[in-house]
Amino acid sequence: MSKIRTLKVAKGEKGFTLIEVLVAMIVLAIGILGLAPMLVISMQGNQFSREITEATYLAQDRLEQLRNQTVISPIPYSEYSFSLNGEYTRTVDVSDRNVDNSIPPGVYRMTVNVSWIDKDGKSHSSSYISYKAK
Repeated sequence: MSKIRTLKVAKGEKGFTLIEVLVAMIVLAIGILGLAPMLVISMQGNQFSREITEATYLAQDRLEQLRNQTVISPIPYSEYSFSLNGEYTRTVDVSDRNVDNSIPPGVYRMTVNVSWIDKDGKSHSSSYISYKAK
């Protein structure tokens, strides 16, 4: 009949056993699962950064339009824009020394406020102020 071969391990032979490899894989898997919540938090932070960037762009765009106008009238000037890009609300207020004595003479103060509600239902807003010579 056939002979059954036995594998003899020589003394001092180096290597890993199957159990050692499995234990190492389990430890690695647990470590990787521990990093998963960090990935979720990172993605939420990226979403908020995108929202802030878009709000800043909307405010900057309107401020640039106001700066390029030769005359802004009537003063006080107010504007309300709802649902910009489907998510944002923008308000614009322009005033001068006649409205607020803290404003230097010959200068318009332009205030743009952008607000939005994130996907978790939290309300956020960002306000930007700029000045323009008359």
